[in-house]
Amino acid sequence: MDPETTKEIQALAQQGLSIRAIAKKLGMDRKTVRRVLERPPAPPPPSKLAPFQDKVRALLSQGLTGPRILREIRQIGYTGGRTVLGQFLREHRGPKKAPRKAFRRFETAPGIESQVDWSPYRVWIAGVQTTANCFSLVLAYSRRIFVAFYRDQRLPSLLHGHVEAFRYMTGVTRTVLYDNMTQVTLGRRGGQPIWNEKFLEFAKHYGFEPRVCRPRDPNRRGKGERPFAWIYTDLIVGNTFSSWEDLNERARTWLNTVANVRLHSTTRRRVDERFAQEKPLLITLPSLDYPTDRREMRKVGIDGTVALDGSYFPVPARFVGQYVTLRVYPDHVEILDAHGQVAACHRIPERPTRIFSDMRPPVAIGPAPLSRTAMETAFLGRFPEASDFLDGLHARMKALLPIHLRQIDRLVEVYGQNEVAAAIHRAERYRNFSALAVARILERDHPNVVGPLPIWAGSNPAAMGALDDVDAGSPKDYTIDTAPPTPEASHE
Repeated sequence: MDPETTKEIQALAQQGLSIRAIAKKLGMDRKTVRRVLERPPAPPPPSKLAPFQDKVRALLSQGLTGPRILREIRQIGYTGGRTVLGQFLREHRGPKKAPRKAFRRFETAPGIESQVDWSPYRVWIAGVQTTANCFSLVLAYSRRIFVAFYRDQRLPSLLHGHVEAFRYMTGVTRTVLYDNMTQVTLGRRGGQPIWNEKFLEFAKHYGFEPRVCRPRDPNRRGKGERPFAWIYTDLIVGNTFSSWEDLNERARTWLNTVANVRLHSTTRRRVDERFAQEKPLLITLPSLDYPTDRREMRKVGIDGTVALDGSYFPVPARFVGQYVTLRVYPDHVEILDAHGQVAACHRIPERPTRIFSDMRPPVAIGPAPLSRTAMETAFLGRFPEASDFLDGLHARMKALLPIHLRQIDRLVEVYGQNEVAAAIHRAERYRNFSALAVARILERDHPNVVGPLPIWAGSNPAAMGALDDVDAGSPKDYTIDTAPPTPEASHE
């Protein structure tokens, strides 16, 4: 008897039909029906998951999710489906967590909002368990995500993560939502955020409006926070990385092959399909990236090295005893001389070290620029009424004076000498001796002129003074006062 007829007889018997009724319905002899029903059922075929059950239990004990376990066992030969695996995982997992407090979900239109956050992980890099800070940016509409890993959560790392994310998304949303991280806002005054001035410059460069959610309101930024647990279980757990570059390269592969091509559980659409709708509505990126390096000033030791974050980097012998500027990127550091030229370039080691061996060859140095005295003379020749401004700039910026003078030269090329002279005079009245203050005045007075990129102050408040001030409010009212300060305020 064929298996289909056998299954049909057994199914009719389970429905409660008698042997006589089954035989009459199928046109068979009652004895044949009775033999089929008395025959012991055939054993089920072996499960395709059976050879991999021990491996699944081991992966489950590491905290891996079902999709991650499915990818792992398929790499070693599993050909079954996810339904069988899901049933096995439900049988071996513990009880479900208690339901969380309900909240109202809301969605945003394409191109309107993205969310940014940090999350630290303990990751094995080059055989050592290290804290890797995961930067994440999520487009709220399509759920397309970008992640990158950094050694710290300082402002330069945050800005670098933004730039990489904007390139990956090929654009920027109208608003970007943050929690109350100190790199973005230093607190609140009268319920309004006190913005970090440097971050507002960055937002202005890319044309988006930063927003911060209310304190203790994690659900408002849930689209940005929720992926962190998934990133940990799907990318970090059970993996080791040979270097920071390896970690970020594998994270980029994971984004392209898993995260951004998945069927999202909330939208019930593939992420890449929703992103195709959102991409044309993003703000176009500017032609030049915002400078995201971190600046530090160090004195070259008698051994010809400068210390940075626990490591000692070699510098050419002629700089011993002099102050140099360190331009720090996530993966390398450039050492600049007093004229802003690159004197040496080194890769940042995986772990802090005193004996440095992983060196890049020094970058070729171009023709020597004007000396500082010659630059000051040229400045006074162009602006003879600005001697007080130059004296204030010299006292305040010290070794960074040439950078500010070169920036003013760039402003002259864009706005014209008379306009820059008027802006210098006004900045002098405010006692704000900085090329950045001059640039702001020109931007406000000439809004239709696209000025040069602002100089990057870095992270040394002692060197850059007023560039570390913060303003309260929103980017719309981010400007200098319309009236000069009183003499008392200037004296203070």
